[in-house]
Amino acid sequence: MSVPIIILKEGTEETKEREARMQNINAIKAITQTVKSTLGPKGMNKMLVDSVGDVTITNDGAEILKLLDIDNVAANMMVNIAKSIDEDIGDGTTTAVIFSASLLENALELIEQGIHPKPITHGYKLAADKALKIIGDIAEKISPDDDKILMDAARTAMNSKDIVGVKDYFAELTVKAVKHISGDDGNTFSKVGNVKIVKTPGKSLKETELINGVYIQKEKVNSTMPDVIKNAKIAVIRRKLDIVKTEFDAQIKISNPADIQKFLDQEDKILVDYLKIFKDLGVTVIVNNKDISDKFGAYLAREGIAAVKNLSDSDMKAVTKAIDANTVDDLHSLSEEDLGFAENVKFEKIAKDEYILFTGCKNPKSVSILLKGGLDKILSSAEITLHDVLSVVAKVMDTKEVVAGGGAIYIELAKRLREFANNISGKEQLAVNAFAIALEEIPKTLIKNAGLDEIENMTELRAAHKTESDKWKGIDTITNEIGDNFEKGIIEPAALVNHVIKAGSELANLILRVDRIISAKGSRPPGL
Repeated sequence: MSVPIIILKEGTEETKEREARMQNINAIKAITQTVKSTLGPKGMNKMLVDSVGDVTITNDGAEILKLLDIDNVAANMMVNIAKSIDEDIGDGTTTAVIFSASLLENALELIEQGIHPKPITHGYKLAADKALKIIGDIAEKISPDDDKILMDAARTAMNSKDIVGVKDYFAELTVKAVKHISGDDGNTFSKVGNVKIVKTPGKSLKETELINGVYIQKEKVNSTMPDVIKNAKIAVIRRKLDIVKTEFDAQIKISNPADIQKFLDQEDKILVDYLKIFKDLGVTVIVNNKDISDKFGAYLAREGIAAVKNLSDSDMKAVTKAIDANTVDDLHSLSEEDLGFAENVKFEKIAKDEYILFTGCKNPKSVSILLKGGLDKILSSAEITLHDVLSVVAKVMDTKEVVAGGGAIYIELAKRLREFANNISGKEQLAVNAFAIALEEIPKTLIKNAGLDEIENMTELRAAHKTESDKWKGIDTITNEIGDNFEKGIIEPAALVNHVIKAGSELANLILRVDRIISAKGSRPPGL
């Protein structure tokens, strides 16, 4: 008789083949059901309550997934895919989740029919490559100076958000903000962080302002320093402005009382020498990411020089970009060329916090949006939305390619992939068709969330895509009409659709290749 060989520790659980796939796919389907109803202008909100009772109400897919406490490997993979899209594009997380889950559901149906996962994953790879090529061929090429297209993209990104009522106002504001920070390097997206969003109470969101400068949450070092400085010459430094302590313990023996005063005078001389450097250059404001002693702060205040200390690296970067200054470590090397300029530097209290505001900067590469609203929860939701919209506008400016939203691009891709599948033999043809069906899940969800008839509207949408000129026919769920969404200004970055297809197909193929789950003793089986 043969003796079984045991290679796994006692208590290890093993899940094979169909059950393993079912566990992973069910976990991803559960995540999808959480965010699916948020898609589109008429999507629903989710109320999330954390362990301490704080409540968040949002319909932002990325925010919902970030707040969910997920303890599942497959579901976490889905969440990471969604996060990557939010980081790389700023929008489209819910779309990616829906598409990925639909790919897996369709693949599971094929597997249940006896088809091995290998031709399915190969078919999905063929379909994804073809879809990306189609997008490259049909996407509309635009100029980064086309403000109408940029504002249309901004409005579309806000259609499903809580601030949709002021989308025209915010579209203009965000486009102006992105234009301020953009350069000639074609990498505006990486500079979105240079738009600082400062929340403050106000009557309505329409009171929100774009500041040609930057807000930093800091109070002045000394209360007697001036509150307003006109035509400010600003030194940005990384140097502790205090008496430098030695690295070694030392004792000073003083036998004559007069020596005490000499010692104190020597310490004062060090600070006076620092002060002279600033005075000789005409510096009126000091920005420092190191400490400034109270004594030196009093010296500065007597000379009418304002200062802030202990700024973070991100704040230092924002200031230098706004005022066009160089950061200096050695005070003795500080020169006129290193100084920044602002027409107005003002210290003010916003709500409960102290801020320093730099405005009237020459060609600023860092600006601020003073976001105003009546409720904290509205402000928090608006802040998240504004960041997403800024990212979308920046991505459109960088890539210079857009497509029509409202499901138009997905219906057109599905149509062309079905034509492509007719030229493929074998089981891969079934996988390509399954890929096309998954793409249609996105407009189908838009229609369902708008309370419209799925079968009727999907049939009408497919029929509307007859020729090349019909490629942008989609559903406008605000008016409940099917028409040319590009002409209506329902626009999104082509890069967003590219990312959805790449990420969704890669995740589906990765999950489908898993045919065994081995769980160590004490671990929770994935998918449950």
